[in-house]
Amino acid sequence: MFSASLQFWVILQLVVDLFLIILFIIFVRQFKAGGASLASSRVEPLPQGLEPLLKEAEKVAGQFETQLKEKQRLVKRLNEHLDSRIISLNLLLNRAEVCEKKPHKHVYDLQEQIIALGVKGLGPQEIANRMGISKGEVTLVLELKRKFQEMEKDS
Repeated sequence: MFSASLQFWVILQLVVDLFLIILFIIFVRQFKAGGASLASSRVEPLPQGLEPLLKEAEKVAGQFETQLKEKQRLVKRLNEHLDSRIISLNLLLNRAEVCEKKPHKHVYDLQEQIIALGVKGLGPQEIANRMGISKGEVTLVLELKRKFQEMEKDS
């Protein structure tokens, strides 16, 4: 959600920047075209009065260019972040497909295999690695088996 709103504002800022640059270019072209017709008349102080404005406009254009480069850098970082997320999702989908293709064993068969390997002296991590299941699942089954055995002893 945050990256979507950030991306919206970055794109909006880029559009506004481009609009201002286009307006500036149109202004400069019209000024130059108007300046050519004014050059034939005797209005000399006008260009000197506009020189500070042109320098300020160039400064603003430089700032726009800097902001545009920064925004492009931000968009590139966002794209890279999104690409890494997409890769992670693809990996998860591939894992899910692999798990889906494995033949499903009945829960009781899995529990008996876990208990049999535990009786042989294997630890939960080693059992989990052999069977391709989580260590927490192995630990849960072994603990439940131990508690049932304790309950049978007490009764």
